[in-house]
Amino acid sequence: MALTATASNHFKYALASKLIDLAADTIKAMLMRDGFVFNKDNHATLINVKTTKAATTIAISAALAITDSGNGFITAGFVPGNQIAISGFTEGGNNATKIISTVAAGTIVVTDTAGLVEEAAGDMVTVESNDEIIAENGYSVGGAALTSPVLTENDTTDKAIFTCADLDITATGGDLDPTPGAILYDNTNTEKTIIGYLDFDGDYTLVEDASLRLSNLKIETA
Repeated sequence: MALTATASNHFKYALASKLIDLAADTIKAMLMRDGFVFNKDNHATLINVKTTKAATTIAISAALAITDSGNGFITAGFVPGNQIAISGFTEGGNNATKIISTVAAGTIVVTDTAGLVEEAAGDMVTVESNDEIIAENGYSVGGAALTSPVLTENDTTDKAIFTCADLDITATGGDLDPTPGAILYDNTNTEKTIIGYLDFDGDYTLVEDASLRLSNLKIETA
């Protein structure tokens, strides 16, 4: 497994704004669902991978887009690529799981409109995004915390360097869902800043009793 890392652009801003204290905050690693693709611009905080919007203003348009006359989709945190579960519509086919193609304040366009039909607003409809794997078989909601954090100054490379102990995630009682990578995020600050993404170079399935070890984790800031 060839591991590559990409920092979130918002992480750089959060550091400059003193929203993050790498030496003191709890940093967690969250395994992402099959098919997840990280975007360093869109994935800024935790709500960009896990969020909910429930309202009586949500409808399905004639063009089979999900619309919200309350214009709450951007504020809620939805971004392109989110896997969303829709529930609460009267038409059963509209209660489905879809992938967001584009999102605006009042409109979500999905990649596949199969099964959707036009339906007016009125019912309490919930649109929920969750790009984390299912919490089961030894994996907990929100992922696992990195331990033994150390922040040092390196005058040779002119960088501040964050390191931590190796992280082991073990499947117990069954296999874990396939995952293409892990998001690192700050679980201490209010906005839950996404630090970056560890790409596993393809889906990785952790079978029962096997462990996934993330070793030599390092965050370097110039």
